[in-house]
Amino acid sequence: MLIGTADVINKLARKSQIPIESYLLIQSPIFSCIILFITLSLNGINICTKDIFYCLIGAIFSFSAFTIMLHSLTHGCASINYTVFRLSFIFSSTAAIVFLNETITRGKLIGITLVLMAILLFFHSSNKTVVLKKSLMIAVIAMLLSACFQFILKLAALQNTSSPSFLLFMSLFFLAIVVLYNIFRGHFSIPRKTFLYAPLNGCLMAIGTLSIIFALSTGEASIVLPIVQLSFLVTGVLAVILLKEKINLNQIIGIIFAATAIVILSWF
Repeated sequence: MLIGTADVINKLARKSQIPIESYLLIQSPIFSCIILFITLSLNGINICTKDIFYCLIGAIFSFSAFTIMLHSLTHGCASINYTVFRLSFIFSSTAAIVFLNETITRGKLIGITLVLMAILLFFHSSNKTVVLKKSLMIAVIAMLLSACFQFILKLAALQNTSSPSFLLFMSLFFLAIVVLYNIFRGHFSIPRKTFLYAPLNGCLMAIGTLSIIFALSTGEASIVLPIVQLSFLVTGVLAVILLKEKINLNQIIGIIFAATAIVILSWF
């Protein structure tokens, strides 16, 4: 629910033509501050040297996925692009099966097939005013990077790391990357309307991401991640209601396939 709502806020920010650099520069510190507060409220900061590597790699993949996804929303449809983006669990779950010896079942194979069919339906959509193939392809790239990020989270969870502390250090690396990104782009001007969306997104993403890490520490990635990805249903409903987005029959069927795949992967 939190992630799905945050995704709609991202689209609102893109519709308002807020520069991505400015958006990240406000969203990232808010995210880090909330994680810091939660970490101190629980068991305090507790991290070891081996965790730093995962924090850095996770921050790199997270920044890349988030930034590229924001670019896809410039001309793309939130209800469709985020459905594709949240299907990243296909690759992260497959990686968990291949590299972490998590179980593979007939249900998982059926789920993966349905997801691939959903993506094909989106690409073959006849309504090009809703889903631009270019923006959809950018969303696919973001999806692959997000899958790498999720797999890093699972690897870190297997090391019995302190989830809040891990997320705190990863968010600090993320913030450092954002600053470097702004320096590289030569952009430090922040429009006032940035403060309408970036702080709220930072809050929702912080609590939502921390919840994901807690779930991964006790459950299989191939089960937890598909459930988390149901956030695209929340995004889709809010996008239709708040953003007045329109979707055609092919896209509706694709969303149904994606949701069905997640249910199958979660229960079988």
